[in-house]
Amino acid sequence: MLYHRYQTYSKSLMIVDTISGFLALNLAYNIRYYLVRFFSHEFSLFFNSELLPLSEYFLYFFVLSPFWFIFLVFTQRYSDLIRHSLQQQILRVVQFLLIIGILMGFLTFVFKLEISRPVLFILLSVSGVMLVTNRLFLYWILRRRNTNEHNQVRVLIVGADSRARQIGKLLESYTMWGYRVVGYLRMNQEDISIPDSMILGSARHLPQLLKEELIADEIIFLTSHSGDLVELEDLIIYCEDLGIRTRLAADFFPTSISRVSLEFLENLPLLTFSTVPDHTLGIMGKRIVDLVLVGVSIVVFFPLMVLTAILIKGTTPGPVLYRQIRCGLYGRKFKLIKFRTMVDGAENKLQEVIHLNEMDGPVFKMRNDPRVTGVGQYLRKFSIDELPQLWNVLKGEMSLVGPRAPLLDEVQHYTIKQRRRLSVKPGITCLWQISGRSDIDFQRWMELDLEYIDNWSFWLDIQIIVKTIPAVLMGRGAR
Repeated sequence: MLYHRYQTYSKSLMIVDTISGFLALNLAYNIRYYLVRFFSHEFSLFFNSELLPLSEYFLYFFVLSPFWFIFLVFTQRYSDLIRHSLQQQILRVVQFLLIIGILMGFLTFVFKLEISRPVLFILLSVSGVMLVTNRLFLYWILRRRNTNEHNQVRVLIVGADSRARQIGKLLESYTMWGYRVVGYLRMNQEDISIPDSMILGSARHLPQLLKEELIADEIIFLTSHSGDLVELEDLIIYCEDLGIRTRLAADFFPTSISRVSLEFLENLPLLTFSTVPDHTLGIMGKRIVDLVLVGVSIVVFFPLMVLTAILIKGTTPGPVLYRQIRCGLYGRKFKLIKFRTMVDGAENKLQEVIHLNEMDGPVFKMRNDPRVTGVGQYLRKFSIDELPQLWNVLKGEMSLVGPRAPLLDEVQHYTIKQRRRLSVKPGITCLWQISGRSDIDFQRWMELDLEYIDNWSFWLDIQIIVKTIPAVLMGRGAR
């Protein structure tokens, strides 16, 4: 109910925010231009008098606009903006400005773009002011429109138990969006958790209430079990004849962590229960960011990878790369690629050292594994051996951020709940990587992976990537 009402506002805000970027660039350019033109003496020490035409800046912005839009969508998370206060929304704006500022500065440096740094700084400042203004304006519109009695949506709840009270409180928290609970009707002999003043009778009185006075614009029916649906059928049809919108709370199926959504296959409604992130645009954006960062990483780390290959080939017999079958998304098998850090044929010698395992659970980890070569120790400590996995990311078998890809034997020992970590693509880095790696036990490792799945967001991926850098450089928990 609130979703469709909210989508109009969220999409409008997203469009206005996107347009604000182009307006901010035009303002930033003109501010920089006129500062030098009219205050050339005062700013001559700080600003270069030369400035590219505005058309070239718009060309740069047009090329970079996909990144601008992607980061804008991911940091603002318009789909759940409704749940956050103005202060939290402003904090998201700051996050966006930091990310886009770092990205534009990096691209400017790498590709030697002749972009004026004052223009870039003013662009970020003006964009921040405009994005905050957009949110304040939206908030003002909502208060003026939806707090007006004639624009309010009167909601009647059929049900008077604790669940009904919970839904009523939830709707009361959205009064700014125009929703007002007018009362409750009892179902059967349920426990009453509602004040008497809000009880308008029982469910059988609904036709009479609606016939005498249309007291509600929308009606929410609650059910304690699927058998109630038969009893509610006549009431729903009656409301349909009156043209009153009715809704049925579909929480009579017991779930603990699943997100429930309604989808359609042609005209067939389907209730969907999912425990994995279901942000289609977000997943697409995650893939785009993977491709961009992998491309940059391959260029940056190519000399290091060549040097590593030479060291491996020159110090120990055997291939440079090591390929191993791992489990990917939903158990799909793929060949994970790493730089070889052990002697050739090390897998055949596992039984000789299996009793020295320092990790609980089905994973084998030990600090001084005799099968690891001298060069391999350093490659493992600083995670250089994992650089070839960029190819796995490029192929779509992995992502930069996600649970570590497990061995087939490990998966066979997973509990039912631990297998849920296979419901997302494996990654090169994850919460486990930045939390101590092998220094934490197997159970906590699994909990971190599930925590990542349950709380996934683009901003969480960015945080993990940033925190991976010092974790790798310090070699914490490497074995």
